[in-house]
Amino acid sequence: MGNLRKLISLPPVLLLLWGACIGRSAAQSGPQNPDYGQPQGPIPLRDPRPANLLFLQFLPDNAVPLRNGEVRIGLQLDLINNLLIPSPRFGATVVEDNEYQRLLFSWHRGYFHNTELSVYIPVEWRNGGILDGIIRAYHRLFGLPANAEDDPLGRDHWPMYRSIWQIIDAQGHVLLNQGNAFGLGETTFIVKRGLLPVTSRGTMAMRFGIKLPTGNTALLLGSGNVDVGLSLDARYILGRNAIVYMNMGGVLLGHPRHLPHPLGGVGQGAIAIEYRANNRDSFVLQIDASSPVMRTGNTFVDQANVTATFGYRRIMDRHTEFYASYSENGDIHNYTLPWLSNIGPDISFSFGVRWVP
Repeated sequence: MGNLRKLISLPPVLLLLWGACIGRSAAQSGPQNPDYGQPQGPIPLRDPRPANLLFLQFLPDNAVPLRNGEVRIGLQLDLINNLLIPSPRFGATVVEDNEYQRLLFSWHRGYFHNTELSVYIPVEWRNGGILDGIIRAYHRLFGLPANAEDDPLGRDHWPMYRSIWQIIDAQGHVLLNQGNAFGLGETTFIVKRGLLPVTSRGTMAMRFGIKLPTGNTALLLGSGNVDVGLSLDARYILGRNAIVYMNMGGVLLGHPRHLPHPLGGVGQGAIAIEYRANNRDSFVLQIDASSPVMRTGNTFVDQANVTATFGYRRIMDRHTEFYASYSENGDIHNYTLPWLSNIGPDISFSFGVRWVP
């Protein structure tokens, strides 16, 4: 009954939030937001599988640092539904059947001529979630198959609202077994430095990141170690209304305390195209990719992590920007187009607000 109440109450809450934002937009007297009429950038989301959230992630970002003294404050809610239960014929038995609700606070400030400092602090809930019933009903309504390679038995085979993260090797040894968890995630500091002047065509910047072990390692909300990395970011304006963003970087991973068979480093990349419908509204299509952070022993699971995201951004008023996005893994094409989407959460929804003081 509790899950039913959640399912019933979720859409009205989102509608009320949207209505409040529209109301603020209609009430303003004139656009004064410094981002009005400017490219707004990609959606700040990278493949949020459970293991990936333990390490430093360079979220897709604009290549333009904030001007000296400018401040941006962000709040983002991610609803991440994981369903990854491939056949044991690929090796180890892997079960990622849970949901994360992740609230990410971010603070950004410009310094000097072309330098920006950012801080990201997440709070994470791992549980059975609220999306299983909605996803199952959606599949049945449109007659969509739900038995791709990531879950050959199909969603209908499993009980809804489970919270299981488990790895059992081919010899039957339990390497990882986690259920519900709640707490602070890993805190990240990013320094962005412009490398090229901002022109009417494009620009380039570099980011240095360090992730601190602030999450609970016993509950696997944190790795228990420090990560560092670099990312090269570029922005190129194709025309009046189309902008391309590219991020490419690498991260050295500190050895985690409780994650089996971790790797020492990962590569991360992203490409996004923003279409500006007008001076307020933008639509974003992006693909992010990264190498695995660990080896589970299941060759299907241990492929590249790739997710495809469709997002929407809107400047609401002179202080507020809103964005929302929807992300998919490779089950939408049964893993036949790994360059578009591959291993990742079954589905993710993100809602964010960015505030300009």
